[in-house]
Amino acid sequence: MFACLLPIMVATGATAVAAANRYSADDLLSMKIEDLVNVKVTTLSKHEEKYMSTAGAVFVISSDDIRRSGARSIPDALRLAPGLQVSQSNMNQFQIGIRGQTDFFTDLLLVMVDGRPIYTTTFSGVWWVAQNYPLQDIERIEIVRGPGGAVWGSNAVNGVINIITKNSGATQGLRITGGGGTTDKGFGNISFGSHAGNLDYRVYAMNELRGGGLPTHGGLSHLTVYPAGQNTPDFRRVNQQGFRMDWDAGATTRITLHGDAYQVKTGVANYWMPIVTLPVQPAREYRGLNGFNGKNMVFRLEKELVPDILFKGQLFYDQYKLHTQIMREQKETFDGDFQVDFNNVLSQNISLGTNIRRLRTRMHNTPQFQLPSRTTKLASFFINDELRLFDGLFRIIGGMKMERNSYTGWVYQPSARAIVSDDNWALWVSASQAARTPNDMENGLRWNLKSSAGKLVRQIGSGVARTEKVLSYEVGARLRPVEESLIELTAFKIRYKGVLDTWQNRSATNPYIINGIIPEYLTNVLNGEGDGFEANFRYNPWQWLTLKGSYTYLHQVYTDYPVKDGETIWTVRSNKGQDPANRFHLGVGVNPVKGIEFDANLYFTGPFREGDIHGYHRLDMRLAWKPVEYLEVSLVGQDMLQASYQSNTDSIVGYAARIPQRYYAQVTYTYH
Repeated sequence: MFACLLPIMVATGATAVAAANRYSADDLLSMKIEDLVNVKVTTLSKHEEKYMSTAGAVFVISSDDIRRSGARSIPDALRLAPGLQVSQSNMNQFQIGIRGQTDFFTDLLLVMVDGRPIYTTTFSGVWWVAQNYPLQDIERIEIVRGPGGAVWGSNAVNGVINIITKNSGATQGLRITGGGGTTDKGFGNISFGSHAGNLDYRVYAMNELRGGGLPTHGGLSHLTVYPAGQNTPDFRRVNQQGFRMDWDAGATTRITLHGDAYQVKTGVANYWMPIVTLPVQPAREYRGLNGFNGKNMVFRLEKELVPDILFKGQLFYDQYKLHTQIMREQKETFDGDFQVDFNNVLSQNISLGTNIRRLRTRMHNTPQFQLPSRTTKLASFFINDELRLFDGLFRIIGGMKMERNSYTGWVYQPSARAIVSDDNWALWVSASQAARTPNDMENGLRWNLKSSAGKLVRQIGSGVARTEKVLSYEVGARLRPVEESLIELTAFKIRYKGVLDTWQNRSATNPYIINGIIPEYLTNVLNGEGDGFEANFRYNPWQWLTLKGSYTYLHQVYTDYPVKDGETIWTVRSNKGQDPANRFHLGVGVNPVKGIEFDANLYFTGPFREGDIHGYHRLDMRLAWKPVEYLEVSLVGQDMLQASYQSNTDSIVGYAARIPQRYYAQVTYTYH
């Protein structure tokens, strides 16, 4: 298929000039530079502002970008953004981070869907395997690189990802999508939208079956013997359903209600400790099924109280159930978020807000994994003040989030930004302090993890972990050298104090050691620094052609302080091995003739400073044809440069697999 697609790419150059003269802009690429710079984003400051005038490193992945990338999942779509590291242990486990510390337990990143946090307070990370949504119904993905704690609170340390779905008024009619291929065995979704008066609504259902990867040539997973030609058991089966309703209840009031329910089954191969008593037996390998089930409901109200005073309120309920060989958990979240925006008050825009959250966790402990059931609470307040000078050309933004959690009390997260900008350029600087607060595992965990020297290694969350504090400094520029182009440059410096990880207390007087157990405590064991820069561009030299790309450089240094032992030294090396020094992306989108689209995206990741993964390339290509307005047929190839590769090592919850080259076909029918 690679050989078939290359001539098409060459042929586009011969037909492009004629295409530009034959078709209007609406027939060609829909994501123009003008659309991007004028789009209203909300994630950086928690209120709407033009993309061009945001005082931070914000990147927007549009619905059109997602569609034309050929991505089959949200993590795949995130590869388009600079500053992000997206890797896979196997076909159903993703590791995603911004500006460092990217492992399975990535805990410095806040991820939301329409403002609803989807990270779990169990380990402060995201179960990416359970996060799905019909990609055609995503309006855009807003990505903030750098702290967002001053408005969003803890976990928004190195960045924020906000997945924003389309208003149901924009998805009227029937849409049916289906397809399949070599690894994506079969997938389909159906969506229907309509309206009744001022009420628009949408319902959808989706199903996916993804096969497993290929056995690795090293690490732990090669210990399991797979027959020749057999895939590893890391498949994924997804069923998901949902709805959304949008009601314009008058000229000054908007109400949204939406919810989802999902059922995910994944295959897994891993090892576990079979007993908790001595003498310690060897770890056993197993194959089995993991189950993820969940549901959520979100109610949102926006009302203009009087001119220039806007009230925004959001209530949501979220429940998920996790069932694995090692741990079984049910967590419920009740959340209320309220905000008032005062605009044009003495040349200022002021936002005040509060958030109240209650989390109820029920654990079904196993002999290997024990965590107490509990109820935790979180309350926070924030203020954000934007001062506009010289007719808005120069703005100073200051903010503070005050947050109280169940484990460490009050946490303060201030931020200061300044920007000078107009419609064609922007220069900004920022300084922020963000925090990552301890999670449930660091306050009560008992996990029999492995054996060492005839002893049992047990991870222990004894409650001694304190808040991890991060200082971040940033300077950036956003430029439009010509009307059809956009260039962004950002440089940053990060200082970490009290990075939370593990250390082993092997003192002969430790009661655990006396009983033949090596305790591995979860606490603050590292300090660190990171610096780097990010650059990205987008260029539409002609209506039928889009060029885009990005480059990211990251340098990190960690020291094991205040604890120094073999375990913390390993942690230092592990952190170095989680993120590449360099990452680049180059993309091209072409409309050679009416109804034909061709896209190619080339990525490079590496080198890694530690570990067995040295670096890798990735090439994705897509060819689409619209024979009629309501029908689209596309062919996609992913990871086309090599038969398979390994992008990450074994994770703590599953063996690694090699990621195979993949192809699939997709058909989309729409009826309005």
